[in-house]
Amino acid sequence: MTTGTGPGRSGRSGQWRVDFDATVVFSNGGSLSTEGFRLDIPGDAIDDAELGELLVRHLGLLMVGSTSISRKELIQEPHKGSRNTGAAAESGRRTVDLTGPGTRLDRPDATAAGREGAAAIKGGLAGLEGLVDLPVVLVRLTGAGEPVADRLALAPFEPAGHAVVIHTGRADGPWLAPDAVALLAERGAALVATDSGHRDGPEAKALAEAGLPLLTGLSGLAELPAVGVRLHAVPYPSAEGERVRVYGVTT
Repeated sequence: MTTGTGPGRSGRSGQWRVDFDATVVFSNGGSLSTEGFRLDIPGDAIDDAELGELLVRHLGLLMVGSTSISRKELIQEPHKGSRNTGAAAESGRRTVDLTGPGTRLDRPDATAAGREGAAAIKGGLAGLEGLVDLPVVLVRLTGAGEPVADRLALAPFEPAGHAVVIHTGRADGPWLAPDAVALLAERGAALVATDSGHRDGPEAKALAEAGLPLLTGLSGLAELPAVGVRLHAVPYPSAEGERVRVYGVTT
């Protein structure tokens, strides 16, 4: 088992996560085992007792009698937004240009959208106010065998009024399941974005029908912290038609 020395005590920089196996024993009977579980950590090292507490807080477990860690590996990779772990957003305002060579903005047409989508467009989501200064829900799928967000992948998040940014880690390919579009529309997402350049599939059509603007082909998503980001998408005219520059601003 790899051991640690406590959060942030080795002087290594960057964001770190831990991959581990654990057993949680409940004081009123029963137990819970995890294998290959990963969590963000607030530093670059963690000992077994601290990791056990982190797991309990993250899952919101009650009546825990004891925890034991049987395997642990530290991994340097971007945080994915593990809840209640103390791995907070980096402090200080910073602007990250997320515009890639293939970044495109698709804004739905009220005549093509469904009834609810058309109502959202008329409510202002198609204007500039629906594209700038939006709080971000960052869904990291990097490392997944098939980085496609379905309803379960989005279930932990509250997308109402947010730009839902899906980080796949690949330049093309499907990235959103059809059932996830319905969830985003039901929960009031303001905009959907991804680093994938795939913009002609069924997910794009479903988003347009739901009245949700779509940004594809973003870059630099690995530079964003998991929380505390606001998105600005600024359209501008060019010889190639309407283009867009996209920025992520940490707060």
